[in-house]
Amino acid sequence: MYSSLQDAPVNTELVLVEVLRPPLAHWLQRMGLFVGGTVIRHDEEIVYHPVRVKGDRGDVVVPSGLGIKIFVHTENDEKKTLVEMLKNERGHIESMSCGRGCINALKHLGLEENSDVTFIRALPHMDYVTVIDRRERTRLSEGEAARIWGSSADSTATQFYFCRRGKPFEVQEIIGGRKIREHLKTHGVYPGCNLVLESIEQVQELHVPDTEHIIISSPGGLRLYLTLVQAGKIIVRAADRSEKRRSAAGRGLNE
Repeated sequence: MYSSLQDAPVNTELVLVEVLRPPLAHWLQRMGLFVGGTVIRHDEEIVYHPVRVKGDRGDVVVPSGLGIKIFVHTENDEKKTLVEMLKNERGHIESMSCGRGCINALKHLGLEENSDVTFIRALPHMDYVTVIDRRERTRLSEGEAARIWGSSADSTATQFYFCRRGKPFEVQEIIGGRKIREHLKTHGVYPGCNLVLESIEQVQELHVPDTEHIIISSPGGLRLYLTLVQAGKIIVRAADRSEKRRSAAGRGLNE
C-alpha cells in the first residue's frame, strides 16, 4: 500500500516509490537516497536525546522514549520528565506512564517509583554498528542499544549501550513494550540472539531548526529532518522481506 512519507508508519523500513517534486528528488539523490532505495521513519523518541542518570544501581542510560514517560519530583519541588532534568539535578521518581512490562523492565536499571535519581547529562545521537549472530550487520540507535539487556561471557548483565567492542553479547531481554520489541525484531534483535559491537559512530544530521519534522534515516546512517511539506511529496510503501535483506546488506557495504 502506497502513502506519503508524512502518513507512513514509524519505526518501519520503507521503500521510496516516487518523489513528486524534481528539486526535492535531486536533493535526496545528492544525499544518497534514490527511488527504489529504503529509509526508516522514526518516531518522536528520536527528537529527544537519551540521558545518562545515576540510580540505585549506578550509572545507566535511559532511552528518550522511556525518559519522557518517567516523572521526577526534584529537590527543588518541581515535577518534570526525566529528559527535562538539568545537569546534577536530583530527585525521586514519582510515577511512570508506560505499561507494566516496561515498568518491570526498568527495575533492571534500578529505576522504579520512589527511587532516587541524579541527572548526569544528555547524550549525543550515535549509531551502534552491530553484527547479529555472526551473519547480518545493522545499525542501532543509542536509544535502541540502551533498550537491549544482556551480558557478555566475562561480565554481569548490563545494557548493550555499555558493551565493549568485539565482545559477544547475548540478548536476554528488551526493555520496553510490544512496539519496540517488534521493531528490534525487524533488525534481527530478540532474546537469545548474539550481538557483537563493531563500532560507534556519531550520527550525521541534516535539519532546519525550529520547525516540525518527519525524521528518516538512510541505510548508511544519515538522519534527515524533513518538513511536513517535503514529506508529503515523497511516496513510499512498506519494504518486503527481500528488500529488508538487501538493505541490511547495504548497511554492511557502507561500513
